[in-house]
Amino acid sequence: MAKLNHNLSMLIALLSSILIAASMATSEEEFMITIPPEPEPGFYKTIEECIEKMSRECGENIVKAVLEDEEISEQCCVELVHGMGKICHDDLLQFYVSLPQLGFNVTHVNIRGQQIWNICILKAPSKM
Repeated sequence: MAKLNHNLSMLIALLSSILIAASMATSEEEFMITIPPEPEPGFYKTIEECIEKMSRECGENIVKAVLEDEEISEQCCVELVHGMGKICHDDLLQFYVSLPQLGFNVTHVNIRGQQIWNICILKAPSKM
């Protein structure tokens, strides 16, 4: 039962993340998405853990910053840099571009994702 609850929570976290991105990628009423096989064992578990390190509001802010060039808040930069970290940020970008149904421009997402990271490094006060 515990494994079922864990798998369910992982699926919910992934789907929430996908829905945020999908809402920005399309305006069509019907949208179907197929999650590809994991690129490596444990990748989706890692993605779930990454998602849990950030508030929903900041997750949405960062996705919009990457996809729509929206301004990113200082608080969300703090959560990104000091909470989630670079590896999680890069893994989430990899996950989003692995979903062809979202139709993201891989080059744009990767470049913009790096720009967001660099902006946040400057905006987020360093931890002492």
